[in-house]
Amino acid sequence: MKGGYIMGAMIKLLIGVVLLVVPLGMYAYEIMNGVGNGINIPVIGTVKLWQSLVTLLVGSIPPLVMLIGLFVVWLELDEWRIEKELKKEEPKEEEKEESKPEVKKTTRKRATRKKK
Repeated sequence: MKGGYIMGAMIKLLIGVVLLVVPLGMYAYEIMNGVGNGINIPVIGTVKLWQSLVTLLVGSIPPLVMLIGLFVVWLELDEWRIEKELKKEEPKEEEKEESKPEVKKTTRKRATRKKK
């Protein structure tokens, strides 16, 4: 059973390495041919990877900023809600403290008495 697990892990590792190395090789190939020329893929045609990468990065900035803004708004609304709940609980705690009868503290007399 362990051999199958190790074999599966090795296949996953190999797939991961291929998925990492192939795109890096394509970028390196494009750099060697000139970034402006791109790569000629027979079925697709000329592909300009660096230009596509820059477009992708520039296009991902506005949604990222929007998500950060959404996160900040969510944090502030949650903090505001918590403060309102705490303000509601404070009067209840004060009423409970006021309604409790004061317990008188009595001192116990020592059980040992002086012999006469």
